[in-house]
Amino acid sequence: MYALALILALLVSGCAKHKTKDTMNAEELAKKAQAHIKNKKHENAIQYVTELVARYPDHPRAGKYKILLAELQFKAENYSAAKELYDNFSEFFPSDKHAEYARYKTILSSFFQTLPADCDQSYTEETVTLCKDYLSKDTLSKYRNDVEKILAQNQERLAEKEISVFNFYLGKKQFDAARSRLAYLKEKFSSDTTLEPRIVYLEYKLALREKKSDIALEHMNKLLTAYPESQFATMALHRNNKYSFTI
Repeated sequence: MYALALILALLVSGCAKHKTKDTMNAEELAKKAQAHIKNKKHENAIQYVTELVARYPDHPRAGKYKILLAELQFKAENYSAAKELYDNFSEFFPSDKHAEYARYKTILSSFFQTLPADCDQSYTEETVTLCKDYLSKDTLSKYRNDVEKILAQNQERLAEKEISVFNFYLGKKQFDAARSRLAYLKEKFSSDTTLEPRIVYLEYKLALREKKSDIALEHMNKLLTAYPESQFATMALHRNNKYSFTI
């Protein structure tokens, strides 16, 4: 009788050890996830926390599990999944103490998916929008300095994209297209004063290529008077010394 009871106990114990995620309750899933986190097995932890979030949306700690899952996805460099989770958290838990942090990490998750200036800039555009949205709210301030830096970096990348297109048209002597691109650049980045000397320099380059010497000299003089310390003023001088204004 005792032997039978012992065998049954061992069988029950053995079955418990081999529980799957589908048969675990919330506490068991949380404990399993925590064990994987402790061992730095984040991909494994993601599976258990994902199960928690999916099966227990009304759990008292549902918010904590969601932000934990977002953090795990971010650490695993699954930035698209992380962004969606952070965004979801800040939307459904706006008064939570981690809500502003989640908005900041939403920005970072988008930023880390951006590509070089010669590639598609969809994520860059998205990051700029997220940064501007964050900065437009006076109640958000904890990460303001970082967000301002991210915004500036991404706006510069977008400008680089447009400038590369302008240079392409200029190299092909498609002057109307180059002029149109330059107008778009000036309109889109009108609030970015750091770009002003560079735009004047681009106007100068265009006038040179079109052999409009008077207009070119006007732009160069503007660089020398308004932005004398700018690298673009120096570049204009060097280019002017080498360029012949023969018509």
